[in-house]
Order: sequence, then C-alpha cells, then structure tokens
Amino acid sequence: MEAVINARFLTLITLACAVSACASKPNFKPELATVAQVADTLPAPTAADAAPRQRAPRIGAFDKLTVSVFGVPELTTAGTVDASGTFNLPLVGAVPVEGLTSAELVADLRQRFARYVRDPQVNVVIDEAVSQQVTIDGSVTRPGVYQVSGETTLMRAIAISGGLTDDALKREVLIFRTVDGKRMIARFDMNAIRGARAEDPAVFGNDVIVVGSDSNRSLFKDAIQAAPLLSLFYILR
Repeated sequence: MEAVINARFLTLITLACAVSACASKPNFKPELATVAQVADTLPAPTAADAAPRQRAPRIGAFDKLTVSVFGVPELTTAGTVDASGTFNLPLVGAVPVEGLTSAELVADLRQRFARYVRDPQVNVVIDEAVSQQVTIDGSVTRPGVYQVSGETTLMRAIAISGGLTDDALKREVLIFRTVDGKRMIARFDMNAIRGARAEDPAVFGNDVIVVGSDSNRSLFKDAIQAAPLLSLFYILR
C-alpha cells in the first residue's frame, strides 16, 4: 500500500512540473535557483499565467454568461451564475451550470428548449470567468479540482477539500504556481499559519496544492530542498 501511495505522490510532483515543461523528474538545484520573491508577499500570476491551459474553461459561481437562441431574441439572457451554481433562463427556469463547459451547457440547453422551440440553436458565451480552478491533492480529505471564487487563501483552499488528514505533514504543504511564464514552488507550514506566526498566502487559479504525509516524506525531500525557507519562491530548473 505504501508503495502505491509513494508512486501516486511521485506522479503528482511530476505532473505539477510538467505543466511548465519540466523534466519527468524535477532537477532541483538550489545553487541554480533564482529567488522570485522573499518575505510574506508572494508573486501573483499574470493574466496570461492565469488563463486556462489547453482545456475548455468550466463555468463557476458568479461567472457572467450570455445565452442566446438563434431566431428567438426574447430568449437571449445575460446574467450571473448565482452562488448555488445555477443560471435562470426564460421558459426553463433555474439551470445547474457549475462545472460545465460552454459546449456541455449548449447540449443541455438544447434539450431543455426543445420542448418549446423546434431544433433550437443555442449559443453560450462566458463573458467573465470570476471563478478559478485550483487542484488540491495529497493528504486532504477530498482531493480534486475545485472551483473557487473571489479572493482565496491556502487555509480556505484546504478547508474546501475537507481539511487535512490525520497523517498530513502540516509543515510540508507545497504550492506549484506559474508566474510570468516560469514554474515556481513554495513550501508552507500550516501550523505557523494557523498560529498567526505566518501569513495565510493567497491562492490563484491554476495553482496546484500538494500536502505531504508520513508515507511520502522521502518524495517531498527533493522537492522542498529548493525552497527550504517559508515564503521563498524558487524557479524550477
């Protein structure tokens, strides 16, 4: 079982680096690492960094949409997805849209409008994506990809995933982030954050959060040696 868990975490670290064309096994060289940010303020991604990469964006709460049906202008609706992830439309009412791509929503709405319009040609445009996707994995209760809206921090992100498991290494929580086109990694101590001894860092769309555990301690050793100090971001070479 431990071998399976260790293999999973090695894959996690590899995939996190592969997003920015890192090698299959990260080559962490502290002497070559470039400090991107020191102290409590972490570098935020640029607009280009935050854009979804090679995948269709998924709709989230508070995103702004425009839905139209060709030839039926009275059905055109521009509005905001509510906090429950639904979008209100004429005739069909509140439609669950959170987590869907625009293409998936088009297919759903064509079926719904077909009861009122013959062969409806539906178009969905995401005018403004307020929500963001964050990957949370490792020793958390519910690992997965989550939609987060507005300002989010590491503690809030961990809470969204159900909190840390009993075997989580609270002092070894990693955030992988792309800033200005460069892949970076930081290590954080949840004990220090919860005890107000360290700032709760901001989390942005496309961040990958990985929480270590006793069973994968050795796998994280190589990863975190490039970022030995809290709140130091280093470029992965």
